[in-house]
Amino acid sequence: MMLNDRLLSDAKFYSKLIGVLLDKEDTISGKIKGTTIERRVMLLKADPEEYPDYLIRVTRGVIPCLSVLTPNMELVGIIESNNPDYVITSLKDMLNSFETKKIRPVKIPEYVPEPQEPSEASIFDTVNKVIDQQKADFRVIELIKTISKVERRYSTVEKFLSPMDEVASYVLGRGELGGGFAIYEAVKIIKGDPSKLEEYVVDGKVFRSSKRENWGLLIDEAIAGYAFLVRYLREGKDEYLEQAVRIRDFVKRELETEKGFRDTVPKDPLTSITYLEPLANAEVAVFLSALWQATGDEETKKMAMKALGVASVRSDFLGINARIAHALLRLNHGILTSTPGNYGDVRVMLNKGVNCSFKQGDKCAEKLEEFSGLGLED
Repeated sequence: MMLNDRLLSDAKFYSKLIGVLLDKEDTISGKIKGTTIERRVMLLKADPEEYPDYLIRVTRGVIPCLSVLTPNMELVGIIESNNPDYVITSLKDMLNSFETKKIRPVKIPEYVPEPQEPSEASIFDTVNKVIDQQKADFRVIELIKTISKVERRYSTVEKFLSPMDEVASYVLGRGELGGGFAIYEAVKIIKGDPSKLEEYVVDGKVFRSSKRENWGLLIDEAIAGYAFLVRYLREGKDEYLEQAVRIRDFVKRELETEKGFRDTVPKDPLTSITYLEPLANAEVAVFLSALWQATGDEETKKMAMKALGVASVRSDFLGINARIAHALLRLNHGILTSTPGNYGDVRVMLNKGVNCSFKQGDKCAEKLEEFSGLGLED
């Protein structure tokens, strides 16, 4: 269940606060149900995996979490605990303090950072962070595999990879990946496994999961769009490129702002609060840079650069850094090919307008190996 006009109207009419409970279990909500608290708070339970757009606005990233809001989307307080009794006691204290005006709610702020200039130093920073044993997500792994393959001085860096989560472990061939989420289905394509991604996409709109409750999240759109381009590169079927273009059009129409891209389509007063999330912008930069290679469309390149500006605000994070590096490799050092295939090199994209086997800038070649090395200076 999402915040909606009826819930907000009822909360205002009955002078109630709204409790947004982000929790995978029902323990806490079950304890609250049937108590006197229900007469003071309208409880909304949300799955944090299904609603990361809620998570990012009203929590500090700790789960389980109960965030209490006014109907005007002001934050009264946050309770972080998996102990139901503690949550209920703390909630009662919070309500009493609010009603006696000892707590002043605060407006949930927008996040619209000033864009920064992306730098190719992100490529070397990514390598160094991996060598320092920072945990790597799937996009870090994808980039490092390319760097270790084409840059001789970094040929052994892959051995330092330490997976961050189950998705990263799956990409490294350690275990399986379940279904149920569009991102998982997209990663299966990127790895080269069977996928049901098409079931999650309708005319450029990507549903977050098989529940089809939430949709239009920038990170889902970006990873799904990139997965279709990977399939296009490998198989050469125009239908996959068309899917990617429709996703690009959706992102431009629904998520683009003056400085970057919103993390989600506004669906209610909470998600209407503008949030330009750096990781999601970094991810969409990867997608858009690859789409620019495939189409040569300059508007797509401008969109990629806009996303990189927001991403670069938090380039100190390994995952964001790797995505910036990935996008810049495509934008500045990309290789176009006229022949579909599984190249395992993030610089490469299929472009049917290319008149030679492989092309980087003005140079044509018959073999990809002729473009060994990244051509970068430390």
